[in-house]
Amino acid sequence: MARRYDAASRKWHHITRRYGLAAAYRKSLIASGVAAALEEVGPQSEVLDCGIGSGALSIALNSIIADTPNIHGIDLSSKMLARAASEMQLTGLMPDLRQADILSMPFADASFDVVMAAHVIEHLPDPQLALKEMVRVLKPGGMLLLCTVRRSAFGVLIQMRWQTWAISESQGIAWLRECHLDDIGFQPVNLGAFAGQASTAFWARRPGESTHIPEIDAATKTRGIDP
Repeated sequence: MARRYDAASRKWHHITRRYGLAAAYRKSLIASGVAAALEEVGPQSEVLDCGIGSGALSIALNSIIADTPNIHGIDLSSKMLARAASEMQLTGLMPDLRQADILSMPFADASFDVVMAAHVIEHLPDPQLALKEMVRVLKPGGMLLLCTVRRSAFGVLIQMRWQTWAISESQGIAWLRECHLDDIGFQPVNLGAFAGQASTAFWARRPGESTHIPEIDAATKTRGIDP
């Protein structure tokens, strides 16, 4: 799999620009409460970007918060990591980047205030295993953010190209509930006129005490939605 993403790394930043991922990610980071949570934690916050790709999600996050967090990123592809380092340095970011598998990450339990992944888990044979590993490294009270390809006409094209899942809202919610997460929410992600609402942003909080994580607006919670 790493070889496929190595090959894609040369044009990945063009793809992020074509579909307006930066703007889409900013909207999701604000709607989820992730940006507000990190503002409360301040510059000592720790963020993990899983399957960091070209760094678009981390760059979007940094553009909407006052204090730059400590950003850590993993990816299977060494060439993607090189692309991320280049793109992120252009925005003044100096992330800690490691070549690693999301299914077995080289971090201690409860290390991060936010753990996030954009268009990653749907590429895996068992997305739930990745979610459990992401929750493992998340601090109590910390927040998880996912962007995934959803069921749509454009999603079918992505599935054919990359052999991925197309994750429904009910499926994503069910997986997050199985990880015993709270304050689950979601919203469609608009990727422009051609792709439309081809992705979904999901978010949730790991139970536990935290003085930093704000309550998410009740209008975005999913209580009462059956998987």
